[in-house]
Amino acid sequence: MTYPANAGNRQKALNAYRQSSVETASPAELVTMLFNVCLRNMREAIKCIEAKDYAGANEKLVRAQEIVDELRAALDLSVGDLAGRLYSLYNFVYSCLIKANIRKQTGPVRDAMEVITQIRDAWQEAMKGYG
Repeated sequence: MTYPANAGNRQKALNAYRQSSVETASPAELVTMLFNVCLRNMREAIKCIEAKDYAGANEKLVRAQEIVDELRAALDLSVGDLAGRLYSLYNFVYSCLIKANIRKQTGPVRDAMEVITQIRDAWQEAMKGYG
C-alpha cells in the first residue's frame, strides 16, 4: 500500500532530480531535453484526444506549443540557411499543434511528432561530434 506522504516524498525527490539534471546539463543536452519533453506532451495529448479528455489535450498541446516557440525563438537566423529551414519546420509543427487543438484530431499531432523526432535525432547525431 502506498501512503500519500510516501508518494509526496517520491515526487519531491523526482522533482529535485529533474531540477538537478537541468541545472547541470550542457546547452546541447538542454535542447535534447526540450525535444523529449515536447514529444512526451504530444504523446500524452494524443491519449487525451482519444479518451475525449479535451481539457487535458489542450493542456498538453499548449505545453508542446510553448516548447516549440522557445526552440524557434532560440534560432539565430543570421548564421545561415539551416536556421531558416528549422524555423520553417518549427512553424509547421506549431501550426499542426494548433490545428490538432482546434479540431481535436490526433493526425496533426502525429505529423508534428514525426518532424520533431527527426529534428531531435539529427540534433543528437550532430552533437556526437562535440561530446
